[in-house]
Amino acid sequence: MAIRDKMRIKPNLNGSNQSKQAGVLQRSSLLNRQQGFSLIEVFVVMAIIGIVSAIGIPAFADWREKQSVRNAAQALLSHMKQARVMAVAENRSVSITFSSSAYTFDADTTADSTCGRCKNESIGFSQFSNNLAVSPSTIRTFTSRGTFEQGNSSTTLTVGSYTKKITVNVIGRAYIK
Repeated sequence: MAIRDKMRIKPNLNGSNQSKQAGVLQRSSLLNRQQGFSLIEVFVVMAIIGIVSAIGIPAFADWREKQSVRNAAQALLSHMKQARVMAVAENRSVSITFSSSAYTFDADTTADSTCGRCKNESIGFSQFSNNLAVSPSTIRTFTSRGTFEQGNSSTTLTVGSYTKKITVNVIGRAYIK
C-alpha cells in the first residue's frame, strides 16, 4: 500500500505540472474570491440587534428599578439595626430622621443640639435612584433599651412600580417584608 493511500491524499488528476501536491489552491483562484459582507447581510444583522435592544432595554430599566429599591432597603435596614445596637451600647436614644431627599443616621434630635456622640451621617436617596420615595418621613428613634419608641411601625421605599417595606416591631427588631 502506498503512503499516499495511507494518508488519504488524492492524487492530482488534471496532469498539470504547476501543482503536483493535492489540495493546494492556485494563486489565481484566491484572487478571484470575493470577500466581505453583502448589504442584505448587514441589514439582517442590524435588524437582529434592533430587535434584541428593543426587548432588552426596557427589561434592563425595570431590573435597575428593582435593584435600587432593594439596595436602598438593605442600606436603611442595616442602619436601623446599627442604630438599635448603638442605642443599647451607648445607653442613649439613637434616631434616624427622614427628609424628601435623604435620611440622617444617628441624628441629633436634642432640643439644643448638644449630642456630642451623634454621628449625623446623611445618606442621600440619589445614590440609589433619582426617583426613590420614602413614606412616612417621620423620625424613627431607638431607646437606650433597644426598643422602638413608635411601637410597631413600617417605612415604605418606592421606585417606579417596586416597593419594599421595612417593619420595626415594639422590641426594636427591623426586617424587610
